[in-house]
Amino acid sequence: FTMKLKKIASLMLAGVMAVSMLTACGGNTTDDTQKPEEPTTPTGYSATLQNKLSPHANDSITLSDSNELNNALNYAAGFVGDATITGEFGDEIFDGKVTYVDYWSNAALVEARDSLYDALSVKVKDDTTYFNASNLIARLDPAGKAPSDPAYYTKKDVNTVLLYAVAGNVSMENVMEEIANDIDQAIVGLTESYKVTDNGTSDAFFNYTGSVATCTKTYEAGHGMSVTLVAVEIVRHIGK
Repeated sequence: FTMKLKKIASLMLAGVMAVSMLTACGGNTTDDTQKPEEPTTPTGYSATLQNKLSPHANDSITLSDSNELNNALNYAAGFVGDATITGEFGDEIFDGKVTYVDYWSNAALVEARDSLYDALSVKVKDDTTYFNASNLIARLDPAGKAPSDPAYYTKKDVNTVLLYAVAGNVSMENVMEEIANDIDQAIVGLTESYKVTDNGTSDAFFNYTGSVATCTKTYEAGHGMSVTLVAVEIVRHIGK
């Protein structure tokens, strides 16, 4: 009787192991067909920046998070290495100042900015002429501040992107407030309608949207020294 019980127990154990092996194989067969990994979760700082803007600027632009911008910034941050974080440009950044990355900035930061331009198909870019955030935003405006293109006001989804750098230990609430102060009046100045015909019988209407992404790079051998990159994309759309 005891031998029979042992035999039955052995058979039951073998059955459980067989089922387990089948389950594992079944899981493996889905490897090639599983869904791609979800993009990086948005930071939520788009809402923070929106709240820091003046009421008039708030009426002029709608900010929301963008996985595309987050992913583009995470890739662009790969150009920022230890030498960049500890380089001469850091004197200003590590004093707590939120620094706009322009044409004349540290080479690695400019490389990161250009990577953002490429990834987001940016139409309005910073160059030697427009080397501050306000001027760059103003180039989105169809009313006399645009590039020399007579059909500029008919172009859809014209975008630009601003890149900032700041010490990684600075509060992001403070960072967003500094950026809001930097771009507020430029956003207020964006035109929402533009006369299309010479006799003024028709208007083109525009609205503006934007997104914010952040990424922090840490110099591991530098006692936690880090720099945070903040990207702000602004897009001009045709239509109310």
